[in-house]
Amino acid sequence: MNQEPHWFVEASQQVERYFSWLLPDNTRTKKKIAKYFPSEYVDILNFSGMEITPRQILLFANVVALFSFLGMFLFDIVVMLHYGSSLFTQDPLTALLMIVLSVLLPVVLMNLVASYPKTYAKYMKIHSLGDIPEVLSYLVMYLKLVPNLENSVKFAAAESSTSLACDLKKMLWDMEIRLYHGIEDALTSFASMWGKWSEPFKRSLHLIRSSVQERDEASRTVTLNRALDVALDGTKEMMNDFATKLHQPTMVIYSIGIMIPLSLVAMLPAAGLIGMRITIFQVFMLYDVILPLFLLLYMRKILLSRPATFNPPNIPDDHPDILYIHKYRRLIMSLILGSAVAFPGAVFVIMPYLVPLEEAQGVLQYIVDPNGLNGLFPVTLFLLWGVAVAVTTYCFSVYYPHKKVRDGIKQIEREFSDALYILGKRIAEDKSPEEAFMYAAHTVEGAKIAEVFSQTGFTLTAMHTNLDDALFSEEYGSLRLVYSDRIKAIMRLFVEGIKKSQRAVSVSLIKIADHLKELQGVETKIKDTLYSLTSTLRSTAAMFAPLIAGVTLAITKLITTILESMRGKISSDILPSGSGVLSSVADAFTLENVRPEYFVLVVGIYIIELVFLLTRFTNGIDEGDDKPAFMYSLGKTLPTSMIVLTLTIILGQMLFSQIIRTS
Repeated sequence: MNQEPHWFVEASQQVERYFSWLLPDNTRTKKKIAKYFPSEYVDILNFSGMEITPRQILLFANVVALFSFLGMFLFDIVVMLHYGSSLFTQDPLTALLMIVLSVLLPVVLMNLVASYPKTYAKYMKIHSLGDIPEVLSYLVMYLKLVPNLENSVKFAAAESSTSLACDLKKMLWDMEIRLYHGIEDALTSFASMWGKWSEPFKRSLHLIRSSVQERDEASRTVTLNRALDVALDGTKEMMNDFATKLHQPTMVIYSIGIMIPLSLVAMLPAAGLIGMRITIFQVFMLYDVILPLFLLLYMRKILLSRPATFNPPNIPDDHPDILYIHKYRRLIMSLILGSAVAFPGAVFVIMPYLVPLEEAQGVLQYIVDPNGLNGLFPVTLFLLWGVAVAVTTYCFSVYYPHKKVRDGIKQIEREFSDALYILGKRIAEDKSPEEAFMYAAHTVEGAKIAEVFSQTGFTLTAMHTNLDDALFSEEYGSLRLVYSDRIKAIMRLFVEGIKKSQRAVSVSLIKIADHLKELQGVETKIKDTLYSLTSTLRSTAAMFAPLIAGVTLAITKLITTILESMRGKISSDILPSGSGVLSSVADAFTLENVRPEYFVLVVGIYIIELVFLLTRFTNGIDEGDDKPAFMYSLGKTLPTSMIVLTLTIILGQMLFSQIIRTS
């Protein structure tokens, strides 16, 4: 069903090319494939349209598991080098987390890869349900003009580029090769198949099929309107039901993923008072690996249950406004720019290990001393900003043009219904098409659709061409630069209808304009319902989460400073020599191996991951699977979040350091 190779297929083929030796094609491998990939899985694989074998999928999953294990193994080596031979005696919690992650992460990733075709097939089904309003609208619009069921199905299949339209084309092909007795038999079978996924769609198709049996035009129109109402009401009911069920998952994400973890950050330095030894490795594994992995899987499960409603406009790759964009070039430039921003942070982090504090002098001492530069500005913020700059630069440079084009398409579609109504009224007055187009363009002057209608009228008048060429000619057609399938489909209906009856097509245009208004109203209402649920999470990703993190990190620095000061007083002034109990209490005041700037780095990484996850989640709820919208939102949210985090940390440290000096 996909024209271009899917990334999963390309990745599997590349893995097979270089790592086929990991999974020899022998009897043992065939038994594994038979065990893990039953016939139902193969059917799902065929439905997804992925030209890939179960062996390639199994090999891909094994390679992902292997590399994730190697990555964890390298991390484990770093931790063990830090602790030496005393890891299991001094820090059993870190050792336990290392073992759990080294086993858990490869297993989870392997299962995600192995089950991806199933997930993709489910996504395709849901995505196809989002095509229902568009496909049904084409069927209804055509039948209002010409009561021919077969031609209406052919028109909907030809004019729509959706995946559901591809299924309609397959149905027509099956009818041509006599798998069905006729179009009514084919449509009944098609309705029964999709009824398992959408009962309203099934009922709408049955109503559409019965509409052609109506004796008069009024009854046919009522039946067709009823078919469209059933589908739209079903779409609204599905989305309202999903929105109702979304409240609890949203609260889980907000509390477990954001509020509780960020609130606990400020308490970590004082954990030593109750005998706990908190290390930077533990914080990293909990906050930057385990918690984001849990949120990812949880959000993924919720998004897979989201019913599709209205899919975004399709932007072709040859669109003149995005044709010049070279993604790989811009990715490299973004990485270079991000690396340049992160370079000072890397130098500041490495320098204390290269130059001991007692040997540092001048500027080096200011850099190496924890109370020097780090006392005013945590140097690890450079590393976080390097990531933010790279991501933001890439998102804006690549996907802002996509968003601009898509916004233009949506705007012209919103304007089109009003202009179409005026056009239909003018045609009903027995005016010529060129005069009707010029009048409609003058009436909606200032709108984008006015330019299209004005050019159409001018072409008809100046070139004396026919209406089809004036609209659709590749050389001078007014719609050649309009990338809206909906507008083009309706204009094709207008061209076909005006050949038969000008009065009939005028009535149809007015009804189609009302129909488009209704579609837009339903779409707007659904978006408003979903946005009310996701607006809190959007604000959290951009403002509240980095604000809370910045305040808690500043409090962490304050508590660490106070505990170190108290430890020094206890050690020098209070503790008698040989007092083992008090000595252990004093040692517990120090948070082992966790400098405040490292805390900033680990929590900052978590904030970046949180922005990615929450932006993907909220965009998936509001827009569905719309990659340009997600990437553009990410490019806007991430720098805002980092600005809030940076300012909060710096201002908080300045405020708390002032409190310490005055106390």
